[in-house]
Amino acid sequence: MSASPFDAVAETQRLVTLLDPLIALFERLLPLLEQERLALKSRNPEELELATRKVEELLLEIKRLDQARQTQSYRMGMALGLTGETMNLQELDKALGGKSGLLEYRHKLRTIVEQADRSNRENQAIFKGVLVATETMLRALKGSTQGQATSYDRRGFRQSGPGYHFLSKQF
Repeated sequence: MSASPFDAVAETQRLVTLLDPLIALFERLLPLLEQERLALKSRNPEELELATRKVEELLLEIKRLDQARQTQSYRMGMALGLTGETMNLQELDKALGGKSGLLEYRHKLRTIVEQADRSNRENQAIFKGVLVATETMLRALKGSTQGQATSYDRRGFRQSGPGYHFLSKQF
């Protein structure tokens, strides 16, 4: 029994049936990342946990669908004689004669992935800021329970203990 011939139209359509929902999942991800950002800014742990859980669930769906997309791209690339490094939507489109419509999907997917990545990086920066502020407050609280007054001198250096003068000697 010989292998069935490669049907470019059917295989491309099979790939498109993976790309459309993948783009839709990323479109659903963007507002969840915004919800996560708002929860971080308002320091609302319940909302943050809820948003984070939804983001994680959606990312699992995205990963599953993207693996299927990669498998289909690989299968098509092998049938078209492409090597592993060139099995992307741009090269598949080129190998299919340049009129497959895959470049439009590539552009949509790249754009929305870049938006999600940018939003995620913003959330990471906000989270780091909240974490630093929280750690600073905890250190200050811990220092005050030890009986020493923690403050800053006129040059902006942290100082604590009995050597601190409220008013500068030069004042």
